[in-house]
Amino acid sequence: MTRTVLLALVLGLGFTASAAEAQVLGTFSWQLAPYGSQIVVTVTQNGSTYDLRGVETQCGGNASLPVTGMAVPQANGSILIGLTTINERGRGLHTAAFINTSNFNGTWSDNAGNTNQQFRFNPGTTCPGGPRTDPGTP
Repeated sequence: MTRTVLLALVLGLGFTASAAEAQVLGTFSWQLAPYGSQIVVTVTQNGSTYDLRGVETQCGGNASLPVTGMAVPQANGSILIGLTTINERGRGLHTAAFINTSNFNGTWSDNAGNTNQQFRFNPGTTCPGGPRTDPGTP
């Protein structure tokens, strides 16, 4: 009986510790302006960094693409977000975005040649512009 109580205590403490380390903060979205593509991710705090998982939704009936990434607070108070989107052809779109913590807007760049574009927090359901191109498309 004592072993059962001890095992339950150890397992209970183990699950409590892991739950405290990874806390889901919610689902958030940003528009990759000027495109209609939106990043919609669930953000999970994991220590001092944040894991991001979700989709890049595209306008005009185009496929939703899987997205994974991480957000890292910077010494200047901004947050650097690094994302990888895999498109229908298996190509990776690597996106870096810096956001400020006052309104979560910022700028983004990617490996398809887009630089210093607007990263709009919580853009709503409007769909201005088409989907962004992949790194292999001129």
